[in-house]
Amino acid sequence: MIITTDDLCLEYLENFKLFDEMKKEFPEFKLIAFTISNFKNNEHLSRSTTFKEWYEGHKDWVEIAVHSYDHDGLPDGDRGNEEVWITKALRDLKPFLPKEYGYRSPGWQTTNKTEEILKKLGFAYIAYESKIKYFKGQIINNIINSHLYDVKSINKIYEILRHNT
Repeated sequence: MIITTDDLCLEYLENFKLFDEMKKEFPEFKLIAFTISNFKNNEHLSRSTTFKEWYEGHKDWVEIAVHSYDHDGLPDGDRGNEEVWITKALRDLKPFLPKEYGYRSPGWQTTNKTEEILKKLGFAYIAYESKIKYFKGQIINNIINSHLYDVKSINKIYEILRHNT
């Protein structure tokens, strides 16, 4: 089982304390956090001391992955400049990414070019709502996802962890 959360950004960072509690109770707990590099064009995580300090305290058990640059969705299922926006997010988040990094589109909206763009930019995988597709062929279907702004979805993960141990 892989546990993920979407929308890691400064605005919702306070809710991460719930995952910190899970980590205390379940020491083996790991998480993929799909991260917005510049939420609402107002946060610039790569310049944020708060984010850098948070990252240093969590990098051993939280994998940072790219969620978007600004979290704008793809209008009508297409964003002609999709590669530009993914590249901007990748550039900003690169110092925080593992060797093999992934991507999840805001609202799980992709275009027919998204996977091609990600491969070109060196991404190892794309995450959809309930699966992760590695570009080397592996697909993982056992995904549990939350959103960092949604405390109920985070608490649901806590319940699942307690039930499975």
